[in-house]
Amino acid sequence: MADASIVVNTLVPFNEGISGNDDLGDLKRLYQGANSPSEQALEQFNQIIADTGLKRARLLQSDVYCDLDESGTVFGYIDSSSVFHAGDCYPLRWHLDWALSHGLTPHVAVASFMPASMVTYGEGESWASQSPAVLARYENYMKALIRYVATTSFDGGATNVIFEVSNELDIADSEPENFNPNAPDPSLFSLKPLGPWGRWLWWPKRSRYVLDQWPPYQAHLLSNAEDVTMAYPYRADVRRLSRQVLPVQKIVSDAINAVRQDFADHGLYSGKMLELAGPAFAGLSFTAYHLDTPPSPTMEEQFLDQTFNPLAVHYGSQFNAKLDRFSFHFYGSTGGAAGFAEFDRIVDTVNAKLQSLKQNNAAMPDVKLFISEWGPTFDETTDINVSHKGAAWAAAFLREALRKKISLGSYLIISDGQGGGGAFYGQASLLHKHDNGKDANGQDLPATYYPKPVANLFAMYNKMSGQRRQATLSPGGSGSNLGTFATWDAASSIANIMVYNYDPSSVFGSNTSTETAEGISLEVDNLPFSDNSVVTIERYTIDETSSNLSAFFSNPTHPSPNLQRSLLQRTINNGKLVLTGDQLKLGVLLYRVLPPGVTP
Repeated sequence: MADASIVVNTLVPFNEGISGNDDLGDLKRLYQGANSPSEQALEQFNQIIADTGLKRARLLQSDVYCDLDESGTVFGYIDSSSVFHAGDCYPLRWHLDWALSHGLTPHVAVASFMPASMVTYGEGESWASQSPAVLARYENYMKALIRYVATTSFDGGATNVIFEVSNELDIADSEPENFNPNAPDPSLFSLKPLGPWGRWLWWPKRSRYVLDQWPPYQAHLLSNAEDVTMAYPYRADVRRLSRQVLPVQKIVSDAINAVRQDFADHGLYSGKMLELAGPAFAGLSFTAYHLDTPPSPTMEEQFLDQTFNPLAVHYGSQFNAKLDRFSFHFYGSTGGAAGFAEFDRIVDTVNAKLQSLKQNNAAMPDVKLFISEWGPTFDETTDINVSHKGAAWAAAFLREALRKKISLGSYLIISDGQGGGGAFYGQASLLHKHDNGKDANGQDLPATYYPKPVANLFAMYNKMSGQRRQATLSPGGSGSNLGTFATWDAASSIANIMVYNYDPSSVFGSNTSTETAEGISLEVDNLPFSDNSVVTIERYTIDETSSNLSAFFSNPTHPSPNLQRSLLQRTINNGKLVLTGDQLKLGVLLYRVLPPGVTP
């Protein structure tokens, strides 16, 4: 294949992100969040946070033991002996302190489990019929929890906090008691108990479940007389909106509004922000519902309808919760070899729904899109998340998410070490925890933490600075898979050019054993450097052998998994730099053109 020509003009701005004038900042915000690691007492994560420029830590299930005392007025936590402790809530406080001590803004998922003190009242769906005081107790608990997270975060230096309600309630639930995947016996199945680490879907009444259909995902569908025969196993989950998601979303929304108002009334935390995102679904209804004739509205569309449409009624309920960001999850394997068509369809569907709702609701806020969990693939049995394949996909995905004007993003997780050793090696994480065994005395040796290629990609972007500039790419062949992203930093006179080669068929499709090299001819115009001056170019590489954790473990020479750099020198003529003869298979390159006289 002939060389592809990339021409960067340092004088011509180019923007397509949500802010309209800061594409680099918009792109960085798409990866600057991640689920916090379980080993939060350790400091092994300092370097990766600095290298990638992480800004947010997503805390899942950290509020599992938070509760109110017997009077329903004092906030604290229940310990393993069912003893209430007033004041702080653990492990939430440890997790918040870890995030804040690392300069990370908390992104907190709440309400995954029922507080222990509420178990005696049964499922949330029955509270209102028992007594107004029962429902009020939970509402007071949620206000206390929101206030606790907010004050702890703001006192610790954070300027904003993002909340979500639980996580992936469209697919997630606890495995039934007495479930044996090798010899399932539905007659033995029973629901997980209510309370900490118990039932995930704790709002619906017990009668709403059909346990003898578990698994697959959510085949224990909520059951009632309104069911109709559906061909797809997730279809009836739409009822979970009114019987699990929306009631709790409304309670959290009201609690955030109450705390916001209280802070405003007392002049506290001026300029600090509390935001609510949702619904944080896995998005399976996007995959299935459009296959109906005509297409059925997705759960996400119905969620937005119930949130913002004053006329919407679903099973006799109207929620009208507040929402600042629409959060959803996406993994590259969802689109597979088809590329980003599925991602585009999700974004376009949501945007169309938001625009339609706003036309009929003048008071509706400007809801931004937030990928609150993403990664190259959810399939941990492949090498995609630990090889250059995932980095190539992520480089292309970030460009697409930028173009679709996504406001924020959160990668799956900082470290895969929650299981120790290699248990989660294939996970979409920034670091892999490698178990080094034991010493001569039988004591565990310190683990080594290696960056995965996607972490190296984020570190590449974190090295870029300045404003985005026009980069014209003329492919050297009809099958070119190259893409580019360039910036010019006028303050430091540094040009940054990212080039990636992403072929979906080599990552997810039928050509995973074949990678085609493409030649690159790079030209950077209008550099403010003297003729015949010599510049140094930093060249960072992620490919099949470089900056590649998979290659480190599989290649007998064990090439370093850390981000690899080489140095080039070129002469400037007429304000122009020309670099030819380079090539790239599946992977990513970053060129940083330094001004004359500057060496790294």
